[in-house]
Amino acid sequence: MRKSPWEYFDWSLVLIAVSLSVIGLAMIYSATQGSEALAGAWRRQAVYAVVGISLMFLVSAVDYRLLESLEWPLYFLTLGILIFTLLFGTSEIGQVRRFIFVGGISIQPAFPALILLIISQASLLARNAPDPPGLVEFAASMILTGLAAFLVFSQPNLSTATLYMATWVVMLYTSGLKSVYLAGAGGAALAAVPILWASMDPYMRSRIDNFINPALDEGAYYNVRQALIGIGSGGLLGKGFATGSQSQLHFLRVRHTDFIFSVICEELGFVGAALILLIFVLLLWRLLRIAATTQDATGRLIVTGFTTYVFYQLLVNIGMNLNLIPVAGLPMPFISSGGSVLVVTFLGLGLVESVAMHQRRLEF
Repeated sequence: MRKSPWEYFDWSLVLIAVSLSVIGLAMIYSATQGSEALAGAWRRQAVYAVVGISLMFLVSAVDYRLLESLEWPLYFLTLGILIFTLLFGTSEIGQVRRFIFVGGISIQPAFPALILLIISQASLLARNAPDPPGLVEFAASMILTGLAAFLVFSQPNLSTATLYMATWVVMLYTSGLKSVYLAGAGGAALAAVPILWASMDPYMRSRIDNFINPALDEGAYYNVRQALIGIGSGGLLGKGFATGSQSQLHFLRVRHTDFIFSVICEELGFVGAALILLIFVLLLWRLLRIAATTQDATGRLIVTGFTTYVFYQLLVNIGMNLNLIPVAGLPMPFISSGGSVLVVTFLGLGLVESVAMHQRRLEF
């Protein structure tokens, strides 16, 4: 009898992701208590979670190999989304153009654009499979990804631009690219640092300066200081759900988004935070397991790209909360409040499930 692709659907991966989303809803509820402006944030997040999970199943049902032939249309769609954002995007911060409002819903297009870029670049880098990409593929990939990252940087959005480049670098490595080309990419990146610094908006440079020397601007360092107080005061077992002083007394701003890890540590303590990070480890393990067992080069690169998409955001968000890196606007995947980003993350998860389901030939 014919075996259905759904037999290869990774239910464990979905269960882990849903568990993280439920934890996120609880922490958003806790972080927004007593704030009239944020009332109902957790309910909206729940709606987005349901939408995201539903779309994940729809994307899973589509054979990802059908998208492989759309390498160029998907890339130009990526550019179109990013250019449209630059022209018509808006934000509450000065001239920053990162969001598009559709029917009163805020969307950050850089994230869905990155998922499209991952598919496009996976197809390009797998063109010579089973052989690794050649110089032509490497150069084309660097130019195409660099252009997309530049458009994100121009919003301006440095943290998400670095997410683009980090995802690309890991995909390059996974593709089996020759070491000499990887070294060349690293050298080009180092050479570009002075140009990048000169091109940064003042607020970007000030974040780095304040990270190196917090005394330069105590006001800019305020959120980081409150986050560290919350993390330190949580101790081993925490102060209890919805009873953290830094969050409940609103000392910590943007506590439901960028600094939600501080809320977790304060209220659930070291043990609670460690357990949540363990769930993330399980999530990443399941993703890497799918990548390792995928025989198709394009599918393997897609899964690797999405795994980097999740891991890099997690790493940067926690590092920012611990004051190990400058403040960056990347969310904690599945946990931070942000409906459109949550939906996009589940869409990416659906793409991974599609690889798990369809990379095998149907048996009879």
